[in-house]
Amino acid sequence: MGHNIKSIKEACALALRVWRDASPFFFSIELWLMVLVAVASVSGVFLAFMGDPLSILAFGFAIAYVGTRAVLHARRILSWPFI
Repeated sequence: MGHNIKSIKEACALALRVWRDASPFFFSIELWLMVLVAVASVSGVFLAFMGDPLSILAFGFAIAYVGTRAVLHARRILSWPFI
């Protein structure tokens, strides 16, 4: 998959084409749910280390993500097969 890019204009056109091909993933609910779970997991570990009981809430959100994914797949809102 080599690209013969000879000018800045061709490089910009290629970058724009790649962004347009990838934009459905970046704007999907799938990605943002995964990002929220990652943030909840990291903050849950940090809060647990600090001894804050709010860590239970953060971990609860991360665990509820699995159930939410199952419901969204059942309703065919999400179509990607990975968790």
